[in-house]
Amino acid sequence: MKDVAMMSIEEVSELIRRGELSPVELTKACLRHIEKLNPGLNAYVYIDKESAINYAVAAEKEITSGNYRGRLHGVPVALKDLYYTKGISTTAGSEILRDFRPDYDGTIVERLKGAGMIMLGKTNTTEFAFDPTNEESIFGSAKNPWNTSKISGGSSGGSAIAVAVGMAYGAMGTDTGGSVRIPAAMCGAVGFKPTVGLLSTFGIVPLSFTLDHPGTLTRSVADAAIIIDAISGTDERDPCPFAKKCEGTRFYEESSSVSDLKGKVLGIPKNFFFDKTDFEVERVFYEAVERCRALGAEIREVYIPGLDSLPEMSTNLMFAEAAWNHREWYPARESEYQKAVAARLEKGCRVKATEYIGALRYRDELIKEWEKALCGFDSLLAPTCPIEAYDLGLGEPWSITTRGKTEQGKVMATYHTRLSNMTGTPALSVPAGLTKNNLPVGLMIMGKRNDDCNVLKIGMAYEKSYEYPKPRLI
Repeated sequence: MKDVAMMSIEEVSELIRRGELSPVELTKACLRHIEKLNPGLNAYVYIDKESAINYAVAAEKEITSGNYRGRLHGVPVALKDLYYTKGISTTAGSEILRDFRPDYDGTIVERLKGAGMIMLGKTNTTEFAFDPTNEESIFGSAKNPWNTSKISGGSSGGSAIAVAVGMAYGAMGTDTGGSVRIPAAMCGAVGFKPTVGLLSTFGIVPLSFTLDHPGTLTRSVADAAIIIDAISGTDERDPCPFAKKCEGTRFYEESSSVSDLKGKVLGIPKNFFFDKTDFEVERVFYEAVERCRALGAEIREVYIPGLDSLPEMSTNLMFAEAAWNHREWYPARESEYQKAVAARLEKGCRVKATEYIGALRYRDELIKEWEKALCGFDSLLAPTCPIEAYDLGLGEPWSITTRGKTEQGKVMATYHTRLSNMTGTPALSVPAGLTKNNLPVGLMIMGKRNDDCNVLKIGMAYEKSYEYPKPRLI
């Protein structure tokens, strides 16, 4: 019999609606997984078992009395520990915010509660989301469910782990340079970063105000669409400079019936993306590409100008904005930061105004080049990360081997994902398969700005033809 904790939101929501499955049953199933698995994986940093059960009981009563709110009603969800939750610790994995308890919910939390979701707890994150491995946290490292000696990817590592092993049906993360998609790829989950401004950043601890994107971690693309539909829409309080004024989305309704990729033209970049990609990752990626071709997609190569400057320019932008966001605490409270995070903030303080403006100008040109490159294409495909998950605790400079050369692991983790943050365009990571080391690889589906639904449609068609592998520990 299928483990109820490993079912999708799409599946359980229909059973809840029909009265065949109880929110209490779902919540207890997730709590059993948490009790069994969290001690070894360190995905959750806060769990409120009593409140979760109480909310599940209340949701069941509402539903049975005819007050069904929709597909998230009675479904247990986790939140990255950057999301403001009224009266509940929001630490951002940091010593500085260890005792911070907001007096209000952030917009996304507010909307999830309005949709009837049950909050199980807060998930582990790198301190202030400023690292792609989820090692630098006051709560310790989050651990990969495929091999606990490996990184989970970050900074939304706890959220990716939680959905990968049935400790939540869905989870919220944030993505500034890849922090939703990297752990999704490394833990075998689905990670979606929508177009910038589609989801409100109000009530989320910021890192980089022009690059921050809220995003989802789920077990299916359909589930990502369900969550986005519940939390999108205009928010006048959103501090994002690209915040959208729009009605809520209907992505699930518009994309759930897709069954193939006939008529779709998918591009594979012929520059930048495979310069440093590990051979095993490349092999798994092209197996996924062949699945897309078998579904009817036409595959073509495409060249994207200007990508060689992407790592430097995105670093200047992110680090400078992070330093500005932390100006009240850094350097005054430097000793309270994780050492590597403090080093990044120091680097951000040293970014010159001319370098920051240069990065902004570069981004403007990159956005134009991206849109031109995608003319005639429905989306572009690439490995989410050029590497598989590497060993925990390597230490600076985090040396790994990829394509027969030594590279810095943390740099490689974000090497492919930063592009979509700089362009503000939608990007989806879905499981592509496993390397010979039995570690997951992600297939990244990237689209034009505001073409989120098309990206989700491609992902949904793909996953209907391919059963994602699951960690053996469950």
